Amino acid sequence: MSERIVITGGGAMGCSIAYFLSLQKMPGREIWVIEKDPTYRIASSSLSASSIRQQFSTPICIQLSQFGYDFFSSCEREKARYGAGVDLVDCGYLFVGNSQQESVLRRRSALARSLGVELREHSAAALQQRYPWMNVSDLTYGVEGLAGEGWFDGYSVMQWFRNRAREAGVHFATGEAAAYRTRGDRITHVELTDGREISGDTFMNASGAWCAPLAKSVGVDLPVRPRRRSAFVVSCPTSIPDMPILIDTSGVYLRREQNHFLCIVSPSAEMDLDNLPLDVQFSEFDEIIWPTLAERIPAFEALRVEHAWAGYYEYNILDQNGIVGQSGPENSFVAAGFSGHGMMHSPGVGRAMAELLTFGEFRTLDLSPLSPARLTSGQLVIEEGVY
Repeated sequence: MSERIVITGGGAMGCSIAYFLSLQKMPGREIWVIEKDPTYRIASSSLSASSIRQQFSTPICIQLSQFGYDFFSSCEREKARYGAGVDLVDCGYLFVGNSQQESVLRRRSALARSLGVELREHSAAALQQRYPWMNVSDLTYGVEGLAGEGWFDGYSVMQWFRNRAREAGVHFATGEAAAYRTRGDRITHVELTDGREISGDTFMNASGAWCAPLAKSVGVDLPVRPRRRSAFVVSCPTSIPDMPILIDTSGVYLRREQNHFLCIVSPSAEMDLDNLPLDVQFSEFDEIIWPTLAERIPAFEALRVEHAWAGYYEYNILDQNGIVGQSGPENSFVAAGFSGHGMMHSPGVGRAMAELLTFGEFRTLDLSPLSPARLTSGQLVIEEGVY
């Protein structure tokens, strides 16, 4: 029996789902991916900082990261076979906290350890000894990942999934999905903005920051909004040896970027509005990032911005976790709303959705905690570790 699965959104998440579906090799199955911008100029996959960590406050995020890291490592090991990898760099995250933050970080560390994450916990004195370039005067605690963390190239990950899916016979179409069309309790077509319609049997909304309007066309209110994040690549004349990926008490994110450093911070709640234009907010660097880093790392008083860009988070305004599973009409599914950790979780979500669409259930990692049903039941899965 023939079946056509139509995936809207050809970023890392949509292409991962297509790739893992193609591995099932189901007779008569067609897989289509619709992407509005094949250049990926403003795609979150291309503009992401693309880090991976295992230090989360929810078990499902830790488990997705564990699979994601193993998957990216396998891509690197098989680079010669495929002609390209994902440029995975091993580097642990270091979260530092003051007296008000210590208990939350310790609780998160205990959860991570219970799931097999390798960590090293630090007192302020131990941090000073380990990282003498750091000002620890306000710190009481630090926790550092020892394995399974680092960063990778987001565009390469997206292209890896896309290329493998193409090789397996997945069809890619260029167009912007405008609305679903239904008959009874089933979706029959997705209509594109140019008037074309693509029919299907099963529909997957992996449209990232733009998933909510498409879901709205079938009466589903997805709490996912495009939220702008600005990233800054800076230089410092002083060498900073052995730097981990640092998450400061302020939430500022800092990591090495070849011979420079990459830094990001989430804007204040009143400035974090929906669907803002992708204009770099240099005020965030001048007013938040630079003063924070100069205080934390005295050598960073001499920072200079070398490059900057802005991209969108697909931000879940309810609990900052992904929304994964059946939603709305019986043949409608969603995988979106990952609030900044979709790139690292794209392998695990892609595998899980391929299982759900093929077997009607999750068979490896149970993603039912991320079900859309929680949005109306009130049983939210709050992720504290969103940066």
